[in-house]
Amino acid sequence: MKLNQFFKLFLLLFLTACVSEFDEREIDYKKEFESLLKNFENSSILNFEKKSIENKEFYLSFLEKLDPKKTYFYQTDLEVIKNNKSEGIFENLKAITDLFYIRYEEALQTRKDLLWSHKFNFEIDEYLPRDPAYYFDNYAEMEDFNRKFLKNSIINQLLDEKDKNVVFSDLRQTYKDRISSLNKLRASDKFGILANNFLSLLDPHAQYFSTRDLENWNLRMNLSFEGIGAILSYENEFAKIEELMPGGPAINSNKINVGDRVVGVGQGDNGRIIRVVGWRLDDIVEKIRGEEGTVVKLQIQNETGNEIVRLERGKVVLEESDASFKIFEKNEQRLGYINLPSFYSDAECLNLSNPYTCKSAGNDVREILVNFKSEEVNGVVIDLRNNGGGFLYEADLLTRLFINAGPTVQIKNSNNEIDVFSTWSTRRAWSKPVVVLVNKFSASASEIFAGALQDYKRALIIGQETYGKGSVQRFETTLNGQFKFTDSLYYRISGEPTQIFGVTPDLELPALLNSEDFGEKKYNNALMPSSIDSTTYFSFNNEWGSYIAENHSSRISASPLFALIDEMKRINENNEDIPLKFDERFLIEQERKEKNLDLANLRRELAGKPQFKNYEDFLSYEVEDIVIDEAIEQSLEVLLDMIGRG
Repeated sequence: MKLNQFFKLFLLLFLTACVSEFDEREIDYKKEFESLLKNFENSSILNFEKKSIENKEFYLSFLEKLDPKKTYFYQTDLEVIKNNKSEGIFENLKAITDLFYIRYEEALQTRKDLLWSHKFNFEIDEYLPRDPAYYFDNYAEMEDFNRKFLKNSIINQLLDEKDKNVVFSDLRQTYKDRISSLNKLRASDKFGILANNFLSLLDPHAQYFSTRDLENWNLRMNLSFEGIGAILSYENEFAKIEELMPGGPAINSNKINVGDRVVGVGQGDNGRIIRVVGWRLDDIVEKIRGEEGTVVKLQIQNETGNEIVRLERGKVVLEESDASFKIFEKNEQRLGYINLPSFYSDAECLNLSNPYTCKSAGNDVREILVNFKSEEVNGVVIDLRNNGGGFLYEADLLTRLFINAGPTVQIKNSNNEIDVFSTWSTRRAWSKPVVVLVNKFSASASEIFAGALQDYKRALIIGQETYGKGSVQRFETTLNGQFKFTDSLYYRISGEPTQIFGVTPDLELPALLNSEDFGEKKYNNALMPSSIDSTTYFSFNNEWGSYIAENHSSRISASPLFALIDEMKRINENNEDIPLKFDERFLIEQERKEKNLDLANLRRELAGKPQFKNYEDFLSYEVEDIVIDEAIEQSLEVLLDMIGRG
């Protein structure tokens, strides 16, 4: 390696230490790690023992976790770890983490330098490996890989018909910003990376949260926060307005627009404006966010100059994760459709109020079902695709909306004790037919709900096998933060686990993605459960028989849209090395575009809509949306069959 490279890397660590100096004095991260480790050892369902990680094999696994694609570390780094004689788990993990940042900065700097110094040739036959087999032997290998990496990035943008000069200018700025952001890392950031990668080797779902991280996690789960209703991004050392939320103070002011830069922030009507150019984005966001009714002043920069905008903070609701609904008219039947992106809940409200008055997934769906009754809807589709879960009690509450009484889920803790969630005083809101739509990314609470309704014979499940996350996590407090870890497993009321196995749909739908490539089973250290005894429950007298399955199979076979999915999967699942010759990539891209256009036009034909004339007309229409639309259509057809047989 060149001497100036060593100098640059040393400078990086020095600057990082300077930025983080206050943070380092504030928290003893060795003690924080020891607190985390002790809590995990005492509380996890994994029966974890500290001695199991006090070996060099574990440290090599940690290195591989930091660099799974083998794009940063050198082979010599592995040898250093193997020969390392230092003592202490935290010390070893910290040394590896520090080395990772050195290697990462080295890669960023190399790419930045290549963008200025190297003349890329797009006419020669060479390939970027998708999965490098080995770490780099030397600097020359690292530089060559990053040259190919950049070349692939450039080709991707040129294929989008971007101007070559613009592509290079944007990439140069991108890597300048990344290096700048890296230099702003705090000790807390580094510890977060260390702790989370360490925990993930023990438990795929364990996660460490600083106080700030936990606050942001709760905001996402509560679907609301107090602020100005703006999403910020980082560009050229500036915080830029990326998106304005409907109904938020920022958009209602009519003085702030997407693309504006935030260059200063002041608190209250009399507070001094503090310049925030070059600040970390999360620090800027923290300055802007605040209690409802308080005042924040933003110094906004745009093409017309600078302006001070006074905003009164308000309650901002993240509606994109809220339950939504639609009523379809089909074959003289009114069919309800509910999309539930997550099992959310206002935890603070639940602690203070009547649970039925709080904002939550269960309460929102209840209101929708009541509305469906008044609209004389005859059946409902519950769409849980891409719903990764959320609060366990919301899955329990949602299930109770569809059953008379009885258990909803079984929970097995680390002491092998089994707790059954059950109710005998139900608030059932819906008695008509139900279809639950799932895919490979329906997980956790989604699987509890789908599995329960399947066991009760209350609904038909349609889609793909679900994710297979049948574990339950809880929070434990450390000295200076909290961490989430697995402390129990949940089971269906039938006694069958969803962990690893997921929920198998009654009726399958073709998918663009191969289900074997996703899900809990992809984790090397995923828990492998066995079945437990069934609990007592009384299933509904719903025997839909073979009629519905036969009709569904016939519709899928006859669908020209689904006939193209296997071809699209072939294109998407190409695992060969990536060609870096522009003409070859152009032909591959053309094939992809043609197949996407074919899918879009078939869907529009089925919907009675005009065809797209060319790919440019199609650009705003995603292939995934096409398949999603068809999945809803097929679910409605199944629902019609259920109503007809009812």
